[in-house]
Amino acid sequence: MIVRHEKGEMFSLSLRTLLRRHFDVEVGAYSYGGLLKPGAADSKTVIGRYVSIGPNVRRFGAAHPVDRRLMHPFWYNPHLGLVGPDQEVHRSGIYIGHDSWIGANVTILPRVARIGVGAVVGAGAVVTRDVPDFAIAVGNPARIIGVRLDTRERSKLLRDAPWGLGPQDANDYLSKP
Repeated sequence: MIVRHEKGEMFSLSLRTLLRRHFDVEVGAYSYGGLLKPGAADSKTVIGRYVSIGPNVRRFGAAHPVDRRLMHPFWYNPHLGLVGPDQEVHRSGIYIGHDSWIGANVTILPRVARIGVGAVVGAGAVVTRDVPDFAIAVGNPARIIGVRLDTRERSKLLRDAPWGLGPQDANDYLSKP
């Protein structure tokens, strides 16, 4: 109800505060979508500004410890009360770059540290490695099938960083040749 009152996920400061304080997930201004649902993104997730995320996207920062004798969370999650903090599995962080687009039903696995600025991840992809700036990645496992924009335009966007602007100023920037 609060998110609706604050004009939705793109604008809700309350949602961003909740995610930061209770889930260790940072979300930039004007970003929206599936990873903004509490619990959809593991801790240490940082989402840039103007990121579009489809429904049912999941980001996992840890995996079951296949190198241990037992793999159930009782034996690696100290919050369940049977093991100490020294038994917890490593949880990786991820940065999802400004103005990227992640399609519906994407799964992002623990080894992925970065999805680049302006990148596109196609619906249903399983991301197993980093995605460079402006790359288009699809499939299972996700692979790069192309790059958005030409080199000059990519360099200009990275230099000018229009995602740091508010919507009206960014629109004015984009309308200039």
